[in-house]
Parts: sequence; C-alpha cells; structure tokens
Amino acid sequence: MDAQDYADALRPLLAAHTDDAAARLERFHRAAEEAGASIDGVLIDVFVDQDAEGPFDVWARFEGRDAFLLDRRFDDDRHLFGVEWGEDGWEPDVPPRPRGWIRDDLERAALDAVVEWLSPRIPPGAPDGFWRIGIPGGADA
Repeated sequence: MDAQDYADALRPLLAAHTDDAAARLERFHRAAEEAGASIDGVLIDVFVDQDAEGPFDVWARFEGRDAFLLDRRFDDDRHLFGVEWGEDGWEPDVPPRPRGWIRDDLERAALDAVVEWLSPRIPPGAPDGFWRIGIPGGADA
C-alpha cells in the first residue's frame, strides 16, 4: 500500500463525518469573529496514536489571547474525527500502518488525507493563515 492507496482508504471514512465537521468549523469561525482580535487563528491538529499503528484523531483549537475560553466553550465539539478501539477492532475501521512505513510516513499520509477532506470546508472570509492544519509540534500542511 502506498500513500495514495492509504488516502483512498481513508477518504470514505472521513467523508462520513463531513457535514458534522463543516458545521463545527462554521461555528468556530463565527466564535472567532465574535472574539475579534483576541483570536489569532484556528489550528486543526492531526494526532497519530502513540504506537502509530493506524488510528488518529483530528482536533481543532483556537490560538490567541482568548483561546482557552473558546477551547473550553467548545470542549469536545473540537474533536472532528477520531478512531477508537471497539469490540471488533478500530471504529471506524482505518487501515493499519502499511508495512515498511515509519511513524512519519503515517503522519504525513493522515495529514494529507485530512487536508484534502477539510480544506474545501474551511469557512471563507478569514485572513490567510488563520486556519492551519498540521501535526502538533510538527509540520503544517
């Protein structure tokens, strides 16, 4: 499995959450506009699980002076996508890390898939760089 195959496998899993994620992004956008200059941006973080076996989560967080207040206000609504261990395995059933891939490969593939999924759903009207999608402590897309 190469990066494109991995992204192809993730696409329908992410798509199942599109309407909900788009509505949440719109609410975050309105809240940031209401907060004005006290919010510098919204970061969308892609977290690969500690073992880098395949599961990952996507969380939004605010940046700026009032970030903590908005992060608390939206709390778990900031969780845009996630994989959990269920009775029958991962839910949703994301593909495992392909053989030969290291953690960085998995992070990059998950990040690329999330960027493809969410970029068209970013609400218009924000300044360039206001919305960023990336790996915490790592690369932005």
